[in-house]
Parts: sequence; structure tokens; C-alpha cells
Amino acid sequence: MAHESSRHSIVEDVFIPKELLSSAKFNSPWELARWEQSLPVNKRISLPAPRTSSSRPLSLTALRAVARPKSIVRSRGRSDPPILESTFDYFSTPPTLQPVSPIPEQEPITPVQNALLSPQPLSKASSHTISSEESSLQEVYEKAKLRGVAIQRKYWVRLLFEYSIYVLLVLFVYFVLIGMPLWKGAVWWMYYFVRTKFVIQGGYAITLGLAAFYAFCPLLILFEKDPPAINSESESPDLENNSYASNVESTALLIPCYKSATIIDATLQAALKVFPKENIFVIANGNSKTPLDNTEEVCKPYGVNHLWVPIGSKIVAQFVGSYAAKDFENALLIDDDCLLPPNFPIVSDRLKGNVKCLGYTIKSVGPNSSKGTFCQQAQDLEYKMSGIQRAFFGKFGSATFPHGAISLWNIEFLKQTFHEHPGFSVSEDWFFGDACRRLGGRITMCSQVFVETETPASVFFSGSGSRGGFGEMTIFQQRFKRWNFFFVVGVYYDLKYIFTSWKLGWWEFGAKLCVFQEVYETLIYLLAPFVLPISFIVRPSFCGMLLGVTIGMYILNVIIFNEIHLRLKKERIDWIVLLFYYTFYKIALTIVNVVSCYWSLYKYARYFAQRHPKVIEDRDAVEVLLSLERDSNSRRPSIEEDVIPLDGMIGRGVGRKLTITKVKTAKRETETDYEKGGWV
Repeated sequence: MAHESSRHSIVEDVFIPKELLSSAKFNSPWELARWEQSLPVNKRISLPAPRTSSSRPLSLTALRAVARPKSIVRSRGRSDPPILESTFDYFSTPPTLQPVSPIPEQEPITPVQNALLSPQPLSKASSHTISSEESSLQEVYEKAKLRGVAIQRKYWVRLLFEYSIYVLLVLFVYFVLIGMPLWKGAVWWMYYFVRTKFVIQGGYAITLGLAAFYAFCPLLILFEKDPPAINSESESPDLENNSYASNVESTALLIPCYKSATIIDATLQAALKVFPKENIFVIANGNSKTPLDNTEEVCKPYGVNHLWVPIGSKIVAQFVGSYAAKDFENALLIDDDCLLPPNFPIVSDRLKGNVKCLGYTIKSVGPNSSKGTFCQQAQDLEYKMSGIQRAFFGKFGSATFPHGAISLWNIEFLKQTFHEHPGFSVSEDWFFGDACRRLGGRITMCSQVFVETETPASVFFSGSGSRGGFGEMTIFQQRFKRWNFFFVVGVYYDLKYIFTSWKLGWWEFGAKLCVFQEVYETLIYLLAPFVLPISFIVRPSFCGMLLGVTIGMYILNVIIFNEIHLRLKKERIDWIVLLFYYTFYKIALTIVNVVSCYWSLYKYARYFAQRHPKVIEDRDAVEVLLSLERDSNSRRPSIEEDVIPLDGMIGRGVGRKLTITKVKTAKRETETDYEKGGWV
């Protein structure tokens, strides 16, 4: 046994003689090892140290990682196929190629390592190199695999975490809020404080003052003037007469979608009046190896790029899309039901300095761009008011986040945000804004046009509509289960940003003022179930009058907005909706917001029992990028010849169809669990 161990040590650490560096060829590494053992010690030298994590000289273990068969071609005649004879040639590798690290024999070879070992060249230009981008993605992939294992909790740990949170919530309600008979409890002391110590008039004056500030200050600015009209009958973008032609050329349109075959047709027709077809990327996604519907077939006649991503996540689709469109400088992200107007302004020239993201004002519509139901018209007013508020804070600092339906990004900065984004599949647009600001990027608005998006037709009961994919049919489903889910957790992120981030310089004051509004509103939602009943018990007449004044203030606010701002844009809302329906609509939504905050506290137990990786730490997501990069490399033209693109066409007028279906995705336990639980 000692003799065998000694032989093994010699084989692993033996070095190559100097005079044979340029001529030796062997049929296997073991032949080289046996031959080398017979050489005198003074004939052996060490090769230059490779770029590895170890300072150990390059030995046969490392050489096996880069050994590739050398093909000797002997032609038997002009018409006969060549004969390939394989022999091992350790010295045919260019001196610049250094192995990153030895590949353990007991571990499976990764796809990129397999490409490195393969005798088939990647291109005619170079047969022994792989792209640096693919190598970097491979490193990210390896880290994602390790991270994925590190953050996973065992089933019993997740179960313990979840039910521990439930127990803590019950104990908090009893011992802190109720307290009796141990003590009188926080609710009783709150009542005592309001009745004996608290000046209700003064407290509500502060509350109303803040509400008035955030409601009326945005009315000090107006929407931007409409861009020049463009012929809407044209089936292709008129770049010659378009003042944003250069911006169009450098901007990709990314459309993540899920089961969107019924609605993507109208979206593409509108988009093709603004963008060339090769600039458009439809990124369909779902938890399946094969597409869930015929979105690809709908896209084919238009010649746009289509990708199938076998991971059901909008943010993963956007992640993949940002890399698929790597040849562009900017990226416009839109939902699958957004209809771009023909005169849509691509104002990417505003993305300069610390402005890294632009939002657009949107409008709510019904089927076929109609006004829709009263509910949809009320949402229309709500969306437009939100647009003017974001435009105001974007002008003096930064908006909190762009609307998830449409946003324009510098594509390199967008990639950076994925390193900061926590990877949550809910409220991904809100976390995009948070990541952008923490990275030192401002978010401003373009209010020249209103981009149409179809919205739910009713508040509580399903109505008519053509919303596809994840499009909810009621506002309750949309906001209670998704939009409001991170209201409470968002307070932590907002306060962290307010106290720790100062990368925007003087713009931070306006940005933090906007962010504080979210904290303020969430705290009101959390305190309302306690403060309002106590206030009405202590001073019922005064609180009733105060409630009327608050409602009147908001009605005055929307009347001014409707009659000045929307009149100038020719987008006014009907009076019957404004004065009657909108008031009850907002009251109903306020109640939904309050209840959803407490419902989310209960749901956090299960959601956070499973740890969530960032997108760049998600093994499946990075694996999709590797597949995309390999597909791109396989189609990349070499120095000696051009490669004909897919569909057999060359030229900028035809797009490529990239379908990624080979990724083996694990079943996403958290999403599946919460589908059963009813939050997605």
C-alpha cells in the first residue's frame, strides 16, 4: 500500500522535461506519467505557475483539465471524407490559455467546461477560446449554485420559522395590545392618552397638514406638451420624420409576458409603429419546459425576437431580456397589455448624469381603448394623479419608483440593479426603484403622453375585460393580494434608505421627501383601526366633522386636477365619476389597504420561511442566461465568414427567434405554496 501511495504521488506531481516541451505526444495522460517516471530528477522542470487559486506548479491533474484531442486530418481524396485520428497533445494549447482551476474527476463537467474540453471549435476564428462574457456568467452561475444551497432551509426549519411567527403574533396581540389581566394593555393606554393627554385638534392638524402638502404640491406643475403627431396609419415606424429616431435605434423594447397570446397581438401592432421589429423582444415565461400557449406563433408574422424562459417570474424575464438586448444602449420595459401611441417619445437623451430611469404617465382604459366602466374611469383618474405626483418629485429629487407597466432604463445600469434587487417576484417594480436610488440613480418622469393599459373592470366582483396572463379581473385581487403585499416590509426598506443612502447629493432631499410619504401612509393604515375608533369614542362630533373636511379636501384636489391639468391634455374625467363614484371608490380602497397590511403580516410567516435569492443568485435564472449566451455565440459570425441569422435572412429588418427550452427548472416551492394559499 505504501508503494502504491508513493506511485500515486509521483503521477500527480511529476513535471515535464524541458526538451520535450514542443514534441512529445501521447495517447493518454497515463502514458506520459509512466514515461516521465523513468527520467532523471535533474531532467524535470516546473512549468510557469498558472492563474489558479493555488500557488502549486502545474501538474498532470491540472493538465487533464485542458487536454483536448488533436485531430490529424488525412485526406484520402478530393471527394472522400477526411479521416480523424486523435492523439493527446498537451502542448498544442496556446500559451495564453490557462485553466481556471483543476476539475475534480468526481464532479460532473459543467457545460462551459465541456465546451473547453470539446475538440469542436466554437468558431473558425478561434477553436480554443470562449467568450469572456460567457466565462463571467459561468462564474456567476457557480456562485449561484453555492448560494442556492447555502440559503436553503430544511423543511422542519421552515415549519418551525412559520409557526414561531404565528405564535409571536398571537402573543403580541394578547400581551401587548390586550394585556389584561396582567396589565391594561396598549389599546387601553392609547385610549387613556387620547382622552386625557392628547389634543385631538392638534394631532389631526398635523395629519391633515401632511396630507394637504402631498396632495396639493404636485398641482404646482403641469404635464408636458404633447409630442408631434405621427401618421397612425403607417405600419412601420417613420424614423426619417421622427425627432427621436436616434433614440429609437439605440433602444430595445422588452415585453415580458405570461399566457399573453390573446392580447400580445394588439401590443405588437402598436409597438411596431414606434420600434423596428429587430428592436422588440417578447420574453414569454412560465414554470414549464415548453411554452404555455401560442404566443410565439402570434409573434412570428411580425418578425420580432421571441424568447421562452422556463421560469414563471416577471423579474426573471426582465433579467433575461436585458442580456438578450445587450447590443442596445437603453431598454424600454412595458407590460404585455400596454399600447404605445404612434407619437410615443423615446426620451433616452434624458438618461444622463445621475438620471438612470424614466417613468411614463399611464392611463386606464377598457376593452378596445374604450373609457370602460366607472371603476376603470376612476382608476384612470387615480393613475393620472399618481403620474403628476411622480413627475413633481422627479423634478425636485427622485420618484420612489417608475410604474411597473412602463419604464425606460439605461441597460447597463438596469443590469446593476439586479445585484441590489432582493429578487421578490411581488412588487418587483417597487424594489427596482429602491435599488435604483440606493445605487445613486434618479428616477424622473416623461409626461408628454399617456400610455394605455387595460385595468380591472370592477372593485370586488369580476366584470368584463380581456386581461390575460396574471391580469386580475378585480381591483381587490390586484391590490389586496399583490400590490399591497410589501407595504409593511417597505417601511423597513424606506427607513433604511432615508437614514443610510446619500448618493444623490442635493437631490436626496426631494427623494427622501417622496419616500417618507410611503412610510407616512403605511403607518396611517396600521394605526387607523385603533386611533379612529378611539377618537370617535372620545370626540364623536369633532371627528365626524374632521372626516367630512378630509373628504372635501380630496374632492377639491381632484376637481382642480381635472379642470386644469387634464383639461389642458384633453383627458378630463366625467363629472358623475369624479363627484360620486370616485369618492366611494377611494374609501373602499382605503379599507382594502388597511386590511391588506394586517393580512400581509400574517402571510409573511410562510413567505419568509423560505429564503429568497437575488435574481443573480438564482441558479435557474443564470442558467437561462448561459443558454442564451451559448446560443448567441453559436450564431456569432467569425472573422472569416458571416453566419446567416435564423430564418435565413440577413439585414436589420428581420428579427431572431430565440427559444430557450433546455433549462431544467426546479419546482418553485414558494410560488406554488402561495398559489394554494391564494396570494398570487
